[in-house]
Amino acid sequence: MFVVYSPHHILHNPPKEFISNQVVAYGESPERAELIYESLMDIPGVKLIGPEQFDPGHFCKIHSSAYLEYLKTAYEEWVAAGLWAEGIMPEFFALGKLRDHPPLKSPEGKAGFYMTDSSTMIVKGSWEAVKYSGFTALTGAKQLLSGESSVFSLCRPPGHHAGYDFAGGYCFVNNAALAAKYLQDQGDLRGGGTLRVGILDLDFHHGNGTQDIVQRLENILLISIHGDPDHSYPYLTGFDTENTSKNINFPLPPGTADEVYFSVFCDAVALLQQFGAGYLVISLGVDTFEKDQLGNFSLSSEIYTRLAECLISRLKIPTLIVMEGGYNTDYLARNVVSFLKPFYDTFRISSSPDN
Repeated sequence: MFVVYSPHHILHNPPKEFISNQVVAYGESPERAELIYESLMDIPGVKLIGPEQFDPGHFCKIHSSAYLEYLKTAYEEWVAAGLWAEGIMPEFFALGKLRDHPPLKSPEGKAGFYMTDSSTMIVKGSWEAVKYSGFTALTGAKQLLSGESSVFSLCRPPGHHAGYDFAGGYCFVNNAALAAKYLQDQGDLRGGGTLRVGILDLDFHHGNGTQDIVQRLENILLISIHGDPDHSYPYLTGFDTENTSKNINFPLPPGTADEVYFSVFCDAVALLQQFGAGYLVISLGVDTFEKDQLGNFSLSSEIYTRLAECLISRLKIPTLIVMEGGYNTDYLARNVVSFLKPFYDTFRISSSPDN
């Protein structure tokens, strides 16, 4: 099993965030990716590779050009205006009709227009890290197109809260949607028809950015299992009343434990089977774990292996796993490895000389 990892993620290292009415150390730290990377280095059946570089035009297929230009230039413009050099944190947010008029000059106005919360900060190295996070997802997708059955893209920053023209929830470029669109486009070129791609979002928080993007695309289905928005970020999105032919939400109450979650997960897999996806992209967040400080589910470490085993046995399609959330660093790597184990075990068996 290939694992795609880029050291560029370290360049995105914001000092702080504003969350729950207090300023705290930035929760989405470089330590997260490093812990996962180190835990995978010596596992038999795992092959670590770096990301390739891709045409930036792939990013434009899921995000607006104006938004991408903002991400590229935001920090330099911010500092040039004499603003806080530690990083960009919005002081207001464009709501409703205010989003009909993108700001032309003001760095503060641009921040409030393109960013949706004050727990997502842009610093000097953010764009380089974000770009390579996208390349990490695209490299994983390319490996699937080359014949791999499963690949893990250790993306950081994560992506599923990034929408067509907004950042939020630690996310800037939507890695899962980027990979899904690439798989569809390249698969179409090879097969001569329209390819269906499924995105299964298992992060505790609703993938509001992915939902925003898939509404603009065709033949890509998002299924998201997440915490009830009445209790959990991003609060105003992720209800089952939002379900369309392009996205299906499964909001679950606080305290959801293994068996209830597994039952809903099996329902989600059945829907993906009915959809007829040729490829699957998983937004993997392990902030569903019982001891994660940013979630309120009660899942054990062991359930992640069961979920992956169910997926492999029932779906049997090439699968890209893209890293999203998970913030308890004492258990983060263990839980990610628990989910990946059935995939790299399958790879090891299929690669055995006896097969």
